[in-house]
Amino acid sequence: MKKLIIALSIIIGVLLILFFVAGYFLGNVPIASKLLGTDKAKNLGVVISMDNAYSGLKDISSPLTPQGVKDIINNPALYTTLKTTLTSDEASSLLAIGDVPNFPLRMAQIKFGPNGSFQTSGVINTEELQKALKQSGVSSGTIDKVMGYVKTVKYINFYAEGSLSITNNKITGNISNAKIGNIGVPDDLLSKIDAGVASSVMNKLSQVGYSIRSLTISEGKVDVDMDRPLADLNNWLKFVQY
Repeated sequence: MKKLIIALSIIIGVLLILFFVAGYFLGNVPIASKLLGTDKAKNLGVVISMDNAYSGLKDISSPLTPQGVKDIINNPALYTTLKTTLTSDEASSLLAIGDVPNFPLRMAQIKFGPNGSFQTSGVINTEELQKALKQSGVSSGTIDKVMGYVKTVKYINFYAEGSLSITNNKITGNISNAKIGNIGVPDDLLSKIDAGVASSVMNKLSQVGYSIRSLTISEGKVDVDMDRPLADLNNWLKFVQY
């Protein structure tokens, strides 16, 4: 399930956000830390806590006791087949404690809204930005230009809102509003986000054993129906309480 949380954040956060970051910086906007508002990300009212993280772990059927681990070993379907609901607080808290290597988002909040809508905010660590762009399929030429603009800024705030759904591993959605720091991203750049990269992310998930039958966002929650590989369990074993 860790990769699902990563996938959510990539789809809602890294994938879409970093693409319009690239598009925006390529417009030769001068970069200054005050203009980018690097001091503090927008607070969406999401509560990130260990209590919410452990509540989320229960919702994603992650074992919290040695007996729970044994039960899954004896019956892997207890873990590999998942149909669950996560709240905004749970999803954001799981992302916060996930300890994802080379993940460029920090203090990320994901707030689920009605009719598939979402808001997300946080801080992009530019030291990890280059790897994330490369893994998302961005061309080396674009990456070099982006890194040329952000190399003097270690952290950049972001905010975005839009809609998202997944049906049988196919992503649909859009970004309706976005900001990098205090700067609004023009609508014409938002409309140029490459949907092919979203498909690439889903293809990578499918290749390692994930199949998302549906992901549906509604007020304060996301409903997920999916299959996941048993190997995903390794990501959460550190939270087993002995």
